[in-house]
Amino acid sequence: MFDHDPEVLAAFAEESGARINELERGLLALENDPRTADPELLNAVFRDAHSVKAGANLLGLRNVESAAHRLENVLDLLRSGRLATAPDVCQTLLDGVDLLREILESPAQQRNLEQDKRLAALARLAD
Repeated sequence: MFDHDPEVLAAFAEESGARINELERGLLALENDPRTADPELLNAVFRDAHSVKAGANLLGLRNVESAAHRLENVLDLLRSGRLATAPDVCQTLLDGVDLLREILESPAQQRNLEQDKRLAALARLAD
C-alpha cells in the first residue's frame, strides 16, 4: 500500500488537503444558509469528495477512500433532493470532513472508536 513514491503520496496529500478545504467551505455555506443549497454548490462539494475518494482508491489508501465515499454518498443524497440540508446533516458532514483530515494525516493507522462512530453517523444519513 505505501510502496508508492513518496512524492506521489505528498502530491496526493496536498491536492486532497486543498479539496477538503473547499469541501468544508461549501458545507459551511450550506450550514449558514441551508436555503442556498443551489445545485452548483452541491455539485462542487460532491466533486471534491469524489476526487479525494478516487485518488485514495488509486493509491490503495482504503481508510481515506472509505471516509470520502461515506461523505460522497450523503452529498449525493443532498444533490438529488432525497435528503434535506438540515443543521444536523450539515454538522455530521462537517464532522466527516474533520475525520477525513485526521485519516489523511496518518492513512496507514487503524481507525479508532471515535472515527468509527463518525463514519457510522454518515452511513446512517445515507440509509
